[in-house]
Amino acid sequence: MLGINQNGIVRVLEDGTTQIVRPRKNGGAPVLIAVPEELAGAHRFAAGDIVEGKVEPFELRSDQLPDQIPDHLEANDCQLLSIEEDVDLQYDEPGRVQPWRAPRTALLPSEILLSVERINGLDAASAEERPYSKSRRSQTERTRPDRWLRLARREGDTLGRMLDFAAPLGCGDVGAIIGPHNSGLTRTIRAVLEGITANAPDCAVIALMIQARGEEVTEFRTRFPEVDIVICQTDSAELSSDVALITPTLILETAQRQSEMGRDVILLIDSLTALWGIMLDSEDAADQREADLSISRRRIREFLQKAGCFHGEAPLGGSLGGSITIVGTVWSQPLDEDAEEDRELHPHLRLFEQIVSDLSWRVALNGKLAEQRLYPAIDVKQCMSRNEELLLPPDLLDAVLKARVTLPRNEPGACYMTMMDALDEPGILAALCGRIVEAQSN
Repeated sequence: MLGINQNGIVRVLEDGTTQIVRPRKNGGAPVLIAVPEELAGAHRFAAGDIVEGKVEPFELRSDQLPDQIPDHLEANDCQLLSIEEDVDLQYDEPGRVQPWRAPRTALLPSEILLSVERINGLDAASAEERPYSKSRRSQTERTRPDRWLRLARREGDTLGRMLDFAAPLGCGDVGAIIGPHNSGLTRTIRAVLEGITANAPDCAVIALMIQARGEEVTEFRTRFPEVDIVICQTDSAELSSDVALITPTLILETAQRQSEMGRDVILLIDSLTALWGIMLDSEDAADQREADLSISRRRIREFLQKAGCFHGEAPLGGSLGGSITIVGTVWSQPLDEDAEEDRELHPHLRLFEQIVSDLSWRVALNGKLAEQRLYPAIDVKQCMSRNEELLLPPDLLDAVLKARVTLPRNEPGACYMTMMDALDEPGILAALCGRIVEAQSN
């Protein structure tokens, strides 16, 4: 466990100012910790470092605040609304000066760092030897995934074995679990998390939950006490989209920093659609036309393109030795052709087409199977793993490919029933493939 919620993540602003951001346990605006320049320089803070140290409450000096609100403006209007918005201001008692409070687009420090105890899990002395941060990573530093992340926890794990059969996941993949509402999106990504924590305990795992329901958050924290579960809620009237994006951005910085230290990092996001929505909201892109012209189209792709495997040697020598795997849930459903032609679709429905070319792993959930209460509602024929020939042993890969070919292509229901019959009996993946081939040959 990295201790993100307990400690905080280093954030470096464009002007060089260093801060530490600590996500709140239940979401909302994160806690901002001011960092003195001498501490940041002495410990070589880089964006994404996780810092544990001693802090104390911090109050900004008067010269660090904007001017006070004029005495004729009502405080509530100015405190809760962004200074960029057009506000119908009302009058208050003449001569009354209201104390200044930050608008909801601002994030001001409430604590200050006094001393540093640990950085990225290392004591302050050992942390001095950690690698320097890389500002850029080229595609030539990436290699194809070479480590299979098994998702089946045991021989009787139905969902885990189905995922391993449909789409083997590798360290460094960028993947999406795609399906309509109520098709089991959260249940499936939870199965991915269960498999990784059981079979790859050496991986650093972060679960980013965006706009998640309270019961989902509680369940994840109860099931995975050893995982960093970070909450990003955006439904507060006092929280702007720009502030809400700080936490996901810093979580990605943390994943990059950990990979530079040679660790395999798994970042699970429930949901990518919610993250895409926050990005669109930050640009006020409320319809498809605006979304098609938005910067968010590039931002969401750049976010996912941070994933990669760095196990191999770079062209100029050296190797990070780590990897970043990103898997998120994506809300998708059949599109209305008339609405699509008139460009009146909700832009959230267009996320999959924005990122499809960047995906190396995909699990598709079928809405019709879910409507019949057939879970896990995985459409095996629509799943994909680009690197499975590097992940599976040759004999196992041949068995998987042979079994997939025998399944009905355009009949998700028949394919599902064949899979479930084969999964009724416990066994390893090779045995599952053999039962599928045998069932289809009879």
